[in-house]
Amino acid sequence: MFSYLEASRLLCVSPEFKDLSLIVRSLSIDTRTLSPGDLFVAFKGEKCDGHDFLATAFEKGASGALIDTRQKKAIFEGLCVAKVPIHNLIPVPDPQAAMTALAAEYRKTLPVKVIGVTGSVGKTTTKEFLFYLLRKKYSVLATAGNLNNHLGVPIMLSRLEPSHQYGVLEMGASHPGEIRALVEMAIPSGGILTPIGAAHLEGFGSLENVYNTKLELADFLRKNDPLVVPESDARLLEKLGQRSRKAITVGYSERAEYRIADVKSEGGEVAFSLNDKGRFSFPGQASFLALNAGLAIAMARSLGLAWEEIPRKWEDVGFALGRFRETILPNGVRVIDDSYNANPVSFEGALAAFRSLSCAGKKIVVFADMLELGAGEERFHSELGEKIATSGADLALAYGKRTQASIEALENSKTGCVARHFKDSPEALVALKEVLRPGDLVLFKGSRSMHMEKVLDGIRNISFSSQT
Repeated sequence: MFSYLEASRLLCVSPEFKDLSLIVRSLSIDTRTLSPGDLFVAFKGEKCDGHDFLATAFEKGASGALIDTRQKKAIFEGLCVAKVPIHNLIPVPDPQAAMTALAAEYRKTLPVKVIGVTGSVGKTTTKEFLFYLLRKKYSVLATAGNLNNHLGVPIMLSRLEPSHQYGVLEMGASHPGEIRALVEMAIPSGGILTPIGAAHLEGFGSLENVYNTKLELADFLRKNDPLVVPESDARLLEKLGQRSRKAITVGYSERAEYRIADVKSEGGEVAFSLNDKGRFSFPGQASFLALNAGLAIAMARSLGLAWEEIPRKWEDVGFALGRFRETILPNGVRVIDDSYNANPVSFEGALAAFRSLSCAGKKIVVFADMLELGAGEERFHSELGEKIATSGADLALAYGKRTQASIEALENSKTGCVARHFKDSPEALVALKEVLRPGDLVLFKGSRSMHMEKVLDGIRNISFSSQT
């Protein structure tokens, strides 16, 4: 990344225990993933204080650490007691702000073109699709894991190298102004807006603020920088028009510049046509992800990929855990794990794909609260129940106080879907085990902190008697 001499000049502070023979390899805030040569950033978070892990960081080969000036004396004493090799301790008023400053300055030195990906749903999958396409021709770095916020983006920027031609960076936000801060740091020269909807309303305050925040990416781009958006979002297109901002549109309408057609989910893959240029396919059952694939193709084309350079069969594209991933358990139960997160827009897409799937047994939806929806959470959960009622589900099991409204709406729909509500995940698991049989298809979906994986893990190894 750069030398400690450069780092000290940028931060206007001289390191303690100086060793200028070492360099900053990249930034790290987690000793579990720290690599030798990383600069460890110690700051107090919601759950733990990074200063408590300094000894571990140096044991694992950290070349230095950003520490809070106010804790310098206690840190020195603690590290001396720990008897670990100490290098380049840099005391600053705010380690997190110093990390951001270092990453921003380093980004300015690189010729790499950054493509920002933001929106309410589908950011990670779209990022993975674009990464898959671009790396066929270029040297590319893409966001790893969930490093998409004010802490993750600086880390990803620090991992860029002069040899990279593109960086595909996912950008998440839960409050107004957060995308602006990320783009000012990352300096993107292209952007994709995935579908925008009611997500993190508790932090944004309104859907209007969600739109305006996501559009901070578009506002940063220069006039001729490519911006790819869904054609179906009239509100988004209106706001872009008010900004006199041109965009490349992708969708199912004939008005879309990149028109998706004939989407089919069968044989373990999703196939679709695009602009009569042939059929493209990717693994899985999530037909709604055809839009995300189209967004990625449109951006790849704008960055120079010819149609013949875009693979027709995307066999080795990467998918993150918990994103509509289907598995057949050893006991014969089919599960679709879409439990990474949930909001009204993502739930609607998941239910549409779920509706199109057939199975030998029952179709079951196991779901939990959608969080951070603000004052409209009861309405959103009630509407969710109405959507589940039309999803073809035979049984719906829910837990969490907010999904009570979903179950009530589902019961009032009188569609024949059996609906049950539980206090917590252990109760839901017990009920699921009682009704589950080989051949059943189960969709799991809920907000990340509802820990739906506990229910899913609880049915992985259950066995059925020959009589069931």
